Amino acid sequence: MSLAPVIDNSVYPSVGSSGANVTPANTAVNGTYELMLRLDELQTEVQQLTGKLEEQTNLISELKRKQSGLFSDLDERVQQLENKLAAPKQSAISDTSLTKDVSAEKPETTSAPKPVSSQAATPADDKKQPYQQAFDAFRAGQTAEAIAQFNALLSKDSNSPFANNAQYWLGRAYRVSKNSDSARKAFQLVLDKYPSSQKVPDSLLELGLMDLEQRNTAKAKDYFTRLITDFPTSSAAKIAEKKLQQLSEMSN
Repeated sequence: MSLAPVIDNSVYPSVGSSGANVTPANTAVNGTYELMLRLDELQTEVQQLTGKLEEQTNLISELKRKQSGLFSDLDERVQQLENKLAAPKQSAISDTSLTKDVSAEKPETTSAPKPVSSQAATPADDKKQPYQQAFDAFRAGQTAEAIAQFNALLSKDSNSPFANNAQYWLGRAYRVSKNSDSARKAFQLVLDKYPSSQKVPDSLLELGLMDLEQRNTAKAKDYFTRLITDFPTSSAAKIAEKKLQQLSEMSN
């Protein structure tokens, strides 16, 4: 009896469970297709994340704009209050001077005292206008224009009754425009040139926050401590206390 012929199956291509031939070429095509699908998915995810990032960026910008507006409104109200408080003092001085002039006259004199000129009654009106224009520009988000106007005001009249406020808001405008060096110089000038200004506590706080952002922790603590010591009842001191507490908790 003759034996059945031996068949060498190694010369035939392999057959998968589905009956399709599985070759290296087919495997490469399938792998490339899967990579393309995965790449499309990743691109879609990146686009979604980019959209969310843009939304967050716009939201942060809007919040910063609103914050600047709130600070500006508060500053304007404080300035108006100071002007109102100063007005009665000026009026009282004028009334006292008038009384002395009248008492010094002879009884038979019937001439009326000289009226106080309207120009002397409102000496700050002309000086307030350039400050108000720069202030309004900053509040409207026109940072570059506000910087130019604040600088022009300070260059023309650094002794203006509004110069101390202009110097502070110049620093804030530089902060918004990411010009840290100029902002620091502006806030330091508030301390150096206007030591009795109401903006000194806020300037100390800004300087401390800037050092904190730049991780100059020791300098930041110095500014915060100085602020709390010299101006303990100011609203800026309350913020400085919280910052010092946070720094203390982080170091423990």
